[in-house]
Amino acid sequence: MPEPKIDPPLLDLLTRYLSQAKEHAIICLDPAGTITAWLGAAERIFGHCAKEAVGQPVALIFTAEDKARGLDRYERVLADVQSRSEDDRWHVRKDGTRIWVTGALEAVRNDAGELLGYVKLIRDRTDLRAQVERLENQVQSLGSASDKTHRFLSTLGHELRNPLGPMHTAAHIVQRLSADPRTDKAVQVMISQVGVLARLAEDLMDVSRAKAGKIELELHGADLRTVLNDTAFALGSGASEKGVRLECVLPEAPLPVSLDMLRFPRAVLNLVGNAIKYTPPGGTVWIKATQEGDEVLLRVEDTGIGIAPEVLPRIFDLFTQERQARDMVPGGLGIGLAIVKELVELHGGTVQARSAGAGKGAEFTVRLPVRRE
Repeated sequence: MPEPKIDPPLLDLLTRYLSQAKEHAIICLDPAGTITAWLGAAERIFGHCAKEAVGQPVALIFTAEDKARGLDRYERVLADVQSRSEDDRWHVRKDGTRIWVTGALEAVRNDAGELLGYVKLIRDRTDLRAQVERLENQVQSLGSASDKTHRFLSTLGHELRNPLGPMHTAAHIVQRLSADPRTDKAVQVMISQVGVLARLAEDLMDVSRAKAGKIELELHGADLRTVLNDTAFALGSGASEKGVRLECVLPEAPLPVSLDMLRFPRAVLNLVGNAIKYTPPGGTVWIKATQEGDEVLLRVEDTGIGIAPEVLPRIFDLFTQERQARDMVPGGLGIGLAIVKELVELHGGTVQARSAGAGKGAEFTVRLPVRRE
């Protein structure tokens, strides 16, 4: 079979590329792994000129630990078997500095299948490796910061809860001992605010417990309609005082689910309470539920301030609060929806949020598996 002929213009093009390549080093080896050609950007990448490199073993550019592992030989063995060996690893320059390279070693054979040698194509990607390591360090730092945050929240929750019991008891004692209506009104405010702090402390500890996987549910068969009716009753007066209409639209048939009756109602209270909180007077909040196949669906819809598109993907993240929400109800921590997500997922369900944008209301959909007898 005649040898293929390369047109002179193409040969000139290849020759110029080999001499001018600035990104790729092209290293030719004989079957024993000795460097026979040092082309392209080899000198720029590794610091050795062709005179210094040709005749040296390819181990010249490998790190000491990789040579000890025999990786300079292994990549040739792999190329012999698979005709090609790809590698991303640290190599070493003439001055001893390390560079991260990506490349491939290909075995070259004649028509009879006899090994003629190898061609190694290398590109210096130290910049890319440095960027990856920087991102990995940032992820690790964020994970560490997240752990510290949750430990802090748990501690804060405990520290908040400890003095609330004595404060609640003292308020009731003052209420019983005083006949002054003004004192009674002040005590009612104290008791109410102690309750707010108690719920906040419990929320903080629940977020930490959920992230640490320390929440254990006590599941019992329940009709979701009962939880929703109780929620509507508990929040109805507050909605009326604000001028928000709260409507509970439920089917006649039961909605059988398995719930922790201590924790799941808190998730519903958070959803409906948020909807009322962020719906201006004159608006409406709906609580709806139905069964679709093997799932029970709960929907909480409102005509409130809505959710901006850029906030929507992060709405269930801890401490996420939209600017409009902060302006409307200052002082919130943005933990309510994070707790909803954790509790719903612990029940084997999912929760999603939808909104057409700011000022266009919002809809939260919770899906729970149907309880089977």
